[in-house]
Amino acid sequence: MHSSLGTQPRGFALVELIVALLLFAIGGLALAGTSALIGRALNVDVQRERAARLASRRIEILSSACHDAANGIQVAPPINSEWTVTRPDAGWTVTRPDAGHIYVSESVSYPSSNGRRTDIYRTLAVCP
Repeated sequence: MHSSLGTQPRGFALVELIVALLLFAIGGLALAGTSALIGRALNVDVQRERAARLASRRIEILSSACHDAANGIQVAPPINSEWTVTRPDAGWTVTRPDAGHIYVSESVSYPSSNGRRTDIYRTLAVCP
């Protein structure tokens, strides 16, 4: 016979198992919540990248045909794009009008986790 004084029981107590399962469940929920947050952020990044690509392409098109460039709007759901083309005149330069350049301002809006976001791209394009 063994005395109960000074010996440790073998195995785990029910309370220890419940606490371990509770900690494991909390960790699993935290991991799932973080994964969902990362997924939403990646989706917004995809929309932002598409919007930037659309703006870049539009600026290249306007720059290549800058003598005929005009203001416009393009809706490619879920991205909306609006651009303005400004030609320098005597008010833009000190000495003479500059017909060899155009100023392009491209505004793209897209959905994000906090509503719609708008990014604005501006450039000075040299006419060929």
